[in-house]
Amino acid sequence: MLRRASLVLFVVAALAGCGDDDAAPAASPAPEASAVATEEPAATATPTASATPTATEQPAPEEQEGGAGDEEAARVPVQFTVSADGVQPPEVGIPAFLAIELVVRNDTDAPITARLDGVEPLSANPGETVRAEIDGRRPGRYPVRFGEAGDALLVTGVEPGP
Repeated sequence: MLRRASLVLFVVAALAGCGDDDAAPAASPAPEASAVATEEPAATATPTASATPTATEQPAPEEQEGGAGDEEAARVPVQFTVSADGVQPPEVGIPAFLAIELVVRNDTDAPITARLDGVEPLSANPGETVRAEIDGRRPGRYPVRFGEAGDALLVTGVEPGP
């Protein structure tokens, strides 16, 4: 008898799950089933087909505002000031591999040229500040030469922080 009652209950539960999606829900499930209830996603408005461009109508990421290509590469500023007293600071440490913005300020009465291996020389007239973006460097020590004004050292591979 218990077996027959279980079979009937099973068939009724199975049939309750079948049927038209638009039909009214069947009787509430057994207490054991309600403990395993799942959350249904919140309803969201769906725009009409005419308002949603197809994949072929969507602009490329580069053409969208804030899309690909709008980002600027991370770069580290490295600033040297050349004066009658020499080059300040005499050494600058930065992380390795990040692009470098080399900034040279000429506080002398004569033109100067900054030279760093692998980079076009950077010339500055008296009172002028010049800038150049250069590729990042592997960890190491790179001399920056300013002719008669002296030299400085660019050290890459230094951890950022105080």
